[in-house]
Amino acid sequence: MRGSGLARWAAAFCTAIAGALPLAVHAQDMAAHMAAGQAFDALRAAHPERMPRLAEPEAAEALRTLADSSSFLPAQSGVDLPTLSDACDRAQAAAVAYQTFGALQNGQLVASVVVDNAAAYQDELALLQPFVARCIARQVPLAEAMLRQMDPRTVAQLRLGGLRRGQATILQLYASLATALPDARIRPATIDLLLDALAETAPVHVRALAVAARAVPRDLAGAQVRERGPKEPKWERIATAMANTRCEALCELAARNGR
Repeated sequence: MRGSGLARWAAAFCTAIAGALPLAVHAQDMAAHMAAGQAFDALRAAHPERMPRLAEPEAAEALRTLADSSSFLPAQSGVDLPTLSDACDRAQAAAVAYQTFGALQNGQLVASVVVDNAAAYQDELALLQPFVARCIARQVPLAEAMLRQMDPRTVAQLRLGGLRRGQATILQLYASLATALPDARIRPATIDLLLDALAETAPVHVRALAVAARAVPRDLAGAQVRERGPKEPKWERIATAMANTRCEALCELAARNGR
C-alpha cells in the first residue's frame, strides 16, 4: 500500500480520528484509571508544547495504567457499560491526542502530520490502541444486551451519536494499522501488538459495524492474507470476521438510521 494507496488510507485515518470515541459516554468511578487519566491530562497541561513520553516515569505510570487490560478489562467481571465507557474514553482520548498532536491546521487534520505522529509516538500508541480495541469489544455485548431489554419504540428514538463514534473508532484502529504497514519507521513489534488485538476482537467488533463499513477492514486483511506472510492466520481471522454479512442489534440500529 504505497503511493496513492497510502494517501487514501491516511485520509481515511484522519476522517476516522475526527469522530473517534467509544460507544457510550456515561461516567462512573474507576478510581485508579480515572487518576491515571487526570495525571496524563496534568502532564499535557504542564507542557502543552510536547506530548508525555513513555520514557518519562510519571508519563509511563499514567500510560501503563490507562492501557492495563488485565486490571480494567478482566475476562470475567460484573463491570457495567457506563464504567467501561468511561475507561475507554480516557484511553481513546490519550491515543487521539498523540495521533493529532500538531496536526490540526486551519481547522483541518493534516494527514502527513498524523502519519508522522504514528511513527514518533509508536511506543505510547502501542499501549493505548490495543486497550481501546479490547475495551470496545467488551462494550459491544453489553450494549446489545441493553438494546434487547428496551422497548422497540424507545430503541427507535435513540440518538446514534455514541454508536457512530464507536464505529468510527473501530475503523480508525484499522486505518492506523494500514498506515503503519508500509512505514519503515514503525517497528514490526509495534504493528504486531495492534494486529494481535484486532485479530482477537474482530469477531466482536463486526457486530457493531454496518455491513457496508466492514469492507474496509475486510479488504485490508484480505490483501495481507494474499501475501502469505507469517501473520497470515491473524489476518485471516480478521478477513473472515469482517466477511460476515449478518446484521443484528447494533448493526440493525445503525442501518435503520441510515448508517
